[in-house]
Amino acid sequence: MKERMRLTRGVACIGALLATVALCQAAQVGKAVVLSVSGAAEYSQGGAWSTLKQGQELGPGASIRTAHDSAVVLFLDQNGPRVRLLENTQLAIEKLNFEKTGDDVVIETLLDVKSGRIVGVVRKLTGGSKYEVKTPNGVAGIRGTEYSIGADGTVYVVSGQVVVVYVKSDGSVVTQVVNKGEMFNPATQRVEPIPADRLDEIQSELEKTKAVGPAAVGPEMEPPPVIFTSPIIGGGN
Repeated sequence: MKERMRLTRGVACIGALLATVALCQAAQVGKAVVLSVSGAAEYSQGGAWSTLKQGQELGPGASIRTAHDSAVVLFLDQNGPRVRLLENTQLAIEKLNFEKTGDDVVIETLLDVKSGRIVGVVRKLTGGSKYEVKTPNGVAGIRGTEYSIGADGTVYVVSGQVVVVYVKSDGSVVTQVVNKGEMFNPATQRVEPIPADRLDEIQSELEKTKAVGPAAVGPEMEPPPVIFTSPIIGGGN
């Protein structure tokens, strides 16, 4: 009887160990590779600020800031693939998680725009994936799109769709769905068409973002509209 109990406990321990190993293998942390630095930029991995250089690899917890008339392009691989920081921008990388499930990759990307503005290119995401961009006054949930987001809460959508959750000064929450060719205006908390000259400017920035480096991105395939709601207010479709 004692031998049987020891055997049972041993099998249970082995099973728990194998489950833990499988979980560790499945959940992985991605990285951001610096494809280009134009002008001057710095990074911090939780400590002092240092000069940012092309080819550097940064992980979650890192922050990047650009100077006047400067820009940085990051390659996030399966968690993006690309983000461009424009001048006078500070961006924190909070999450770059990914998990391979057969032929698909489920990701969790969380970026925080503390100042300035970024433009980004995001692949069509698999079910269960999440790509969010925080700003001081809210968060934008993105599913396979080309976008530009500012720290002031302005969101431009060049392709795809974004759900914006914006917190007003009185604490109330506004949720808006922003489609291709539209913008969320934090001054009015409304969705409006992107002015033609502004759209041309953002498209130019996106082309520069996609053209940098050896892993240049081709034209993105526009996905069907999929609404993603931030967990800040719960629920989702």
